Amino acid sequence: MNRDDLYSAHAECQQGCRDIIVQMRGFFAFAESVECILMRQFGNRLLWVVVGTGLFIVVYLNEIQRATMRWPTEHLLALLNFVVEVVLLASFASALIWESYARSRRPQPDAGHSTDTKGYAIKFHLAIVLLLLVVAGLHLALLSYFQYIHILTVLQRGFLIWLTVILVPTAYLLVNPRARGGLKGLGAFFVALLALIVAEWTVVTLSLVSPAWERLGDVYYWNQLLPQVAQERIWLTIYQPYLGWYFLGYLGGNLILYLALVLRVKAIGRREKAASGGGK
Repeated sequence: MNRDDLYSAHAECQQGCRDIIVQMRGFFAFAESVECILMRQFGNRLLWVVVGTGLFIVVYLNEIQRATMRWPTEHLLALLNFVVEVVLLASFASALIWESYARSRRPQPDAGHSTDTKGYAIKFHLAIVLLLLVVAGLHLALLSYFQYIHILTVLQRGFLIWLTVILVPTAYLLVNPRARGGLKGLGAFFVALLALIVAEWTVVTLSLVSPAWERLGDVYYWNQLLPQVAQERIWLTIYQPYLGWYFLGYLGGNLILYLALVLRVKAIGRREKAASGGGK
């Protein structure tokens, strides 16, 4: 190998190292923005009022059950799951309110606050999914203490509820990718709630018509709330391979929605870049 070849190989190596450094800087900047949003939510006083109320209701219902045996086991577990679901939805709503409040307090927002930052919807989505995982984890830990006999049931249903609820922020950001407030934000939130109801009713319907899905019939509170959709056979614990297939199905549905969100954000970015270039 002559000297020119050595210089060329050295230059290529340097360029490759620079590309890796640029990519790593982009990754760390992305992670820092997600962390900024997430840490801001941990200071969300409204969020912790919601979480504290949810934890209190969990304790209260379990103490009532312990003292009076008021509900059958399957009804109590369904009711507790419903509490977790409502708390997760209220937590997401409080996060949206807190983000709007934080932006109003900063006339010149930084990268973690600005909804005009490139990829804000993706960063906000990831932060909210992690936040809801923390909230769900707190409730499942408390439920596991009270319902230690049915701990496997509690954990299975709890994480299925979490995987269902996280489609709400995805649907919200698909409709409102900048997480704007006002009527647009309110309309996007109701569209996301409608998407949640449709998803749950789809699962309940499948559980009624298909033996492969019947173990999911009592995951949601519809089974206890509406007698016409209740199943005679209750599956307190879902064993393999059904549990694995259910989790894969839920994860796959969320992944498809997430990819749709990424494509939407990229399309908006391209349109804004083209409009900016056209204006010049």
